[in-house]
Amino acid sequence: MKIRPSSAARIRARYLACCLAGLLLLAACPARAQERVVVVADSWMPYNGTPGSAREGYAVEILRAVFETRGFTVDYRELPWKRAVRDVRSGQADILIGVTPDELPDFIYPKTSLGRSELCFFTMDSGWRFTGPQSLTGVVTGYVQGHNYPGWFMEAIGRSPERFHALHGQDAFARMLAMLAEGRVQVIPGNRAVVDYYVQQAGLEGQVFVAGCSETGAHELFFGLSPANMPKSRLLADILDQGVYTLRNTGQLNHLLIKYGLKDWLKPR
Repeated sequence: MKIRPSSAARIRARYLACCLAGLLLLAACPARAQERVVVVADSWMPYNGTPGSAREGYAVEILRAVFETRGFTVDYRELPWKRAVRDVRSGQADILIGVTPDELPDFIYPKTSLGRSELCFFTMDSGWRFTGPQSLTGVVTGYVQGHNYPGWFMEAIGRSPERFHALHGQDAFARMLAMLAEGRVQVIPGNRAVVDYYVQQAGLEGQVFVAGCSETGAHELFFGLSPANMPKSRLLADILDQGVYTLRNTGQLNHLLIKYGLKDWLKPR
């Protein structure tokens, strides 16, 4: 029996409605996936520390303040640095804490930085000074494998690997400081805020000295977002820019930083 025109029209309308509902459902899937933001890095306080602790680090607290108020769940995990980089690059994680565009140029970056890092050298020998690459001759220097160091530093390792001791894995920086305290290395390079934090935690105040800083080691730090998770990463970068702007202009950022004994890395306008 033939279907009357009115019945056929109703069937077509139902069919189109079902198709539209299916398309809307598919469009909603990416939005649901974006509700969870996986953040990874190795322990590098005061930027990031133990997940779930009262002091997860100011970078993690920024992420929570920005994303959780917008309905996202921040899943922060502490991983060895090399694995953290690999997971974000492959899309298994969304955000890496404390990187630079020069270090990982394939990553996606917000416009807003996470702070400024200056490469300084620390020792327990108050008579030793860093005056340039040549001053590392005659001392054993520890470093964290996979971290971003100036080209001249990596070239020095290549020329004289016996004068450098590489650490990697969990709590690499804390273990490197312990090696300095034990005399197994004589010098360690690092971000001043990071070294100051771990020195205080280890009770080594007054025993570890900043011996000078590299003129070529200063750079802006950023959150690095996964190049494999587009367009999600672009969306997260935009949210970060807007969120940090709000935190800064409402005074929430300063309040958050005070907890870690820090000040805003940008001069007030």
